Amino acid sequence: MPAKNNVVSCQWLLEHLHDPDLIIFDAGMAPVGSEAPYLAKSKILGAQRFDFSHHVVDTTSRLPNTMPNDEQFTALVQQMGVNTKSTLVVYDDIGVYSAPRAWWMFKVMGFVNVYVLSGGLPAWQACGGATQTHYSEAQTRGNFVGHRHAARLIGADTVLASIDDCSTLLLDARAKDRFSGEQAEPRVGMRAGHIPQSKNLPFAQLVHNGLLKPKTELASIFSQLVPQEVKTLQFSCGSGVTACILALGAAEVGYQNLAVYDGSWSEWGANPDLPIC
Repeated sequence: MPAKNNVVSCQWLLEHLHDPDLIIFDAGMAPVGSEAPYLAKSKILGAQRFDFSHHVVDTTSRLPNTMPNDEQFTALVQQMGVNTKSTLVVYDDIGVYSAPRAWWMFKVMGFVNVYVLSGGLPAWQACGGATQTHYSEAQTRGNFVGHRHAARLIGADTVLASIDDCSTLLLDARAKDRFSGEQAEPRVGMRAGHIPQSKNLPFAQLVHNGLLKPKTELASIFSQLVPQEVKTLQFSCGSGVTACILALGAAEVGYQNLAVYDGSWSEWGANPDLPIC
């Protein structure tokens, strides 16, 4: 696998499905605001569940989808059989939607060989890939130990301190009307608007028919928004999930120094002490 790739195709997965070091994770999630649990009728053959909303999560946080600490993350993924030599493929049931969140969590913890399945479960089924009705479980405990790259997952203090830094740009993955404040937030208690000096890049602009757009198109999209003097890109959204789609797209076209704001608007929008536009 070329080191610069962060995405694999269904054809690649078909060819490597039975590799001994391959681990597949279903990182799908329930729709925002839904109280119903996530239920995927079909799972890719051999897939385990990676639930970053209820399982691989900081359960003490009042915010949704919060990254667990190093020890919690390590213990949970070791239970899933993750080794230092594993190759991980993460997918979701929409295409490219929530899987990049799992991909970024592993990147934050220093794991290198993790990839997003472009097109997710729909593309896998369309190409005739094998499925099963249940999730698989790891047969042995893994040995991977996570060490957080703190600069890759940031908090409100870092974002606030970067607002007037011309070498840093925050891109917001929410829809245009939410970014502008014209549409109310789906979560109760959230102010409408956006972080000062941030720019809007709705995550849907990076995806077409469930597939991440080609690198040439991604490069064009980012180049229109990111000035040359910017050295660090920060990404935000509603709860830290679709921001990771932007991180994936940026990584695919070679941007360095990427950071996801973990609390995103769920934190910023609920805090009246933080500035908004």
